[in-house]
Amino acid sequence: MDLADFEHALDRHGADLDGWPAPLAPQARELLESSATARRLYEEARRLESFLEEMLPDVPVPLGLKTRVLANVPLAEPWLQWWTAKSWRPALALVPLVVGIGIGMNVAGSLDEDLATGGEDMLLVLFDPDELDRLALPGDENGNEP
Repeated sequence: MDLADFEHALDRHGADLDGWPAPLAPQARELLESSATARRLYEEARRLESFLEEMLPDVPVPLGLKTRVLANVPLAEPWLQWWTAKSWRPALALVPLVVGIGIGMNVAGSLDEDLATGGEDMLLVLFDPDELDRLALPGDENGNEP
């Protein structure tokens, strides 16, 4: 565990190492033994937690508060539950991919048709502008046919 991971876990799990997940707590203890910076961060977190415990009063939770809060939460519409179901999210994310592939195949198909019906002349014009002189353009009676 490095200092960045330790600091992140300290922010997430608090200064009580006994409350940390099993794989992280031993690693944090090892880091605390070997690093003065880790010990400083740990002491700052402990002081902050003790300060908050002193400053914030213990407020008893009224009976039935959770029930009253949940009773006021509006129920979702069935179509909304279907739309937001986790199993549909990946499928909906694939829609732009499928549309893009369809457009790409359509464009590629039209390019293949153009090349099969004389589109190679257009490619020559793109890569060699001197070829434009030998092509007959619409409304140009002086142009030569290939």
